[in-house]
Amino acid sequence: MATTMNRRALLKALGSIGCVAWIGRLGSSFAASGELVVTTYGGRWERFWRENVLPPFTKASGVKTLLDVGLASTWTANLRASGPQKPAYSVVMMNEFLGALLRSEGFFEPWPLAKVPNIARIHSAARLPSDNGIIALFSPIGIAYRTDLVKTPPSSWKDLWDKPELRGKVGLYGITNTAGYMFLMTVSNIYGNGPMDFDAGLRMISKLKPFPQGNLSGALSALLTRGEIVACPLDASETVNLKQKGAPVDFAIPREGMFMFDQTLSLLKFGSNKDAACEYLNFLLSEEMQLKLATEFFLVPVNTSLKLPAALAKQFPVNVADIAKVLQFDWVAANAQRDKVTEQWNRIML
Repeated sequence: MATTMNRRALLKALGSIGCVAWIGRLGSSFAASGELVVTTYGGRWERFWRENVLPPFTKASGVKTLLDVGLASTWTANLRASGPQKPAYSVVMMNEFLGALLRSEGFFEPWPLAKVPNIARIHSAARLPSDNGIIALFSPIGIAYRTDLVKTPPSSWKDLWDKPELRGKVGLYGITNTAGYMFLMTVSNIYGNGPMDFDAGLRMISKLKPFPQGNLSGALSALLTRGEIVACPLDASETVNLKQKGAPVDFAIPREGMFMFDQTLSLLKFGSNKDAACEYLNFLLSEEMQLKLATEFFLVPVNTSLKLPAALAKQFPVNVADIAKVLQFDWVAANAQRDKVTEQWNRIML
């Protein structure tokens, strides 16, 4: 799931403790009763969790599980309202954009390998340092392009600037989408002195003007489908969705690496029923559930023992081995500069 909140909006949301504290207290009361409290997103995600995740998990484990549906910004606010020692959840699933902040504030602890044996079966790049966070699914972001309008498939992020057939026909995520910020850090790393050399990255991106911006993957995919652009950064799962609908598009892995929308699960240090939380993560990392999640959301599974059915594997432009090609960012440092960078971006785009 894409995150589309800038830092100012995030801080405003996190500061609204009065609006969310009651949710935190409710979560704490659940925690006190020993029930497992987990998170997922709304819409399609909620339906899938209620129909395909929780019933078989409860049947296999006997654990009564409560589901909190929402967004990472809300879960982060709830956790900060309740504090590290009285968390509203047992385990949270969210992008590292916010997960890294909570981790730095002492909310999480490493997953115990002995209680989550399936961790040993996942790609090493899906394991955060000391297993303090496990990426259960990922959607890498590379270059999506129109196969009928681009003669030579792109192979580098530099192609967005250097290929004449792409010039003036590129779309980008807006800076308020985390993917837009990750693209800026990627460009800064390629053309500057590292991901935080924002001046270098912004200079290069300004050279692509004018270009349309999309605050969501769906907005960029619509531009691509209509031929208003011929290439853009886009997540692999959205590209697969377009191809399934018959759009003449494909996905390229840039040689400098991809970035990603991750679904990272973290264990609350003082959360309720941590043994059940470990069973839950182990269940999500199982071959059976990884296959179901991959089939439903076209997210790349991380269990290296899983062999996707040939028909399904053919639809995936990337596989589990490609997670090693995903760039990692220091989100604590990056978020500290996000307000300033957003203002610079907005001035440049005028």
